[in-house]
Amino acid sequence: MSFTRRRSSQIAEGPLSPSIIPDLALLPKPLNNTAIPVGQLVSKTTNYDPSMLEDRDYDDIGTKWYKDVIIFDSKSHRFLESLGAAHLVQKQPEEGTEVGTIEAESQHVRLLKDADAALKKALEDEKAQSWLKENKEAGFVVATREVLNASYKRARLVDIGAGNYEVRREVGHEGQQGGKRRDSGLDVQTSSKTDLVGVVVREIIEKDGAYALGDELEASFWQ
Repeated sequence: MSFTRRRSSQIAEGPLSPSIIPDLALLPKPLNNTAIPVGQLVSKTTNYDPSMLEDRDYDDIGTKWYKDVIIFDSKSHRFLESLGAAHLVQKQPEEGTEVGTIEAESQHVRLLKDADAALKKALEDEKAQSWLKENKEAGFVVATREVLNASYKRARLVDIGAGNYEVRREVGHEGQQGGKRRDSGLDVQTSSKTDLVGVVVREIIEKDGAYALGDELEASFWQ
């Protein structure tokens, strides 16, 4: 799976500096807010939450409003790409995909103050070291985005000329599918008022007998 990194447009009391909130990869599907704690070790088959990290190891940033325009798979509803908080876009979805939107009352981004130092601290946990030995292809969660009371809806792109398409959110039962009117909502079930929609996970590499952080990985751990 591929994803597009981007800076969201957030609304607080006023415009935020782009450097305040980092880019986060769009998760393939929203998850319960307890599913991915920052500082978690993850692999394709399992995960482990080290016990060594403390509140002082994190930074927390919040804003009052969140919006994202997304591309999703028509059959699975798996989220494929983020277009940001756009009103106009310059592309149409490919065959088998559609446009949707995420809108939420607020967002909360948690990130590690020093990811490298946090990994070193996390690995003071002997069980974490044992887990890593059993999971050679692993990542370290360094940031997550939570959204409160999020609404996930289909959207339409309306051609307004000059290669631009206006994003219009569907409301109620708009559009047709197989000759029947369809619900505008996307099939998202997290059993939580607060959903995880974004993540940054970095590869854990072994070098000279020690572990370190490598490049950012795709969000495919959570397919």
